[in-house]
Amino acid sequence: MAADGEPPLRALRDRALGPPKTVTTFGPEPYDDLTGVLDRFDVELRHEPLPVPKSSGYLVVRRGDEYLGAISAAGFDDLRDRSGAPPWDATAAASAYRDLVALLSGASFEMDDRGRMVATAREIEDRAWRAGRGALYVTFQSLSAFEEQVSTYARLAGRTDLSVAVYGDPDWEPPPIDGVDIHRDEAGEISDFWVVAFDGAGEDDDKCAMIAEESAAGVFTGVVTYDPTVVDDLTAYLDDVAASGP
Repeated sequence: MAADGEPPLRALRDRALGPPKTVTTFGPEPYDDLTGVLDRFDVELRHEPLPVPKSSGYLVVRRGDEYLGAISAAGFDDLRDRSGAPPWDATAAASAYRDLVALLSGASFEMDDRGRMVATAREIEDRAWRAGRGALYVTFQSLSAFEEQVSTYARLAGRTDLSVAVYGDPDWEPPPIDGVDIHRDEAGEISDFWVVAFDGAGEDDDKCAMIAEESAAGVFTGVVTYDPTVVDDLTAYLDDVAASGP
């Protein structure tokens, strides 16, 4: 539950934080050009020298002594450039950045790059697209920010059995979109947050969300989570916001 006066979305974001994680790169020398990506996440960064060509290196993510996964150097360009391609794009399935986002779930992030935030949110949208059913929730701080994403969400709803709920300050009137419900945040209750959540179509293993708060102008502090209880409470809260709106 949120403390008195604390925004419910902030409380949910904080609940989603998990145990510390470590990212270790392996190669002949540190991959300094990855620092700008990896240090956005609250993780411990390490490097272990390995006598191989730099192109044969890799990184490993661990939680304590538990191995969570690895990304090869072949995917490092994607980490640097971050793909914001929509889920149906051919590059989406092979996105190393989305793999990294999944591996670092539960780790807090801070980002001041809107393109990087879009790429992070795409991990949630991609899971919804692949499931092809269920409910996808998206909060835009203002509906005018939704304008450039209209075609993306129209396709998500139109080519699948997904229902899509979009929330935002009503500073722009979106066109009618089949399968997309628009909820106007007249009270500004969620105007500081960027949230993308998928209810997993009832499957706990598929539930996921990104919860981020604009902590300073253009700077978002957030987390990606696959905790089904957090996602359930998040989507229930957003349903309540929709029910209480005009």
